[in-house]
Amino acid sequence: MLGVFVPFAVIYMRTPLKLDYLWACLCTGGAVCFRFRSSPA
Repeated sequence: MLGVFVPFAVIYMRTPLKLDYLWACLCTGGAVCFRFRSSPA
């Protein structure tokens, strides 16, 4: 989702690229990893 939002925000809305986008991407990636990791048996 951030792969669509960040280019849209930077190109269309002309907002500067910030470090907040990196943190949001890392948090989203972490959530996906925790969601899809295999549960211990």
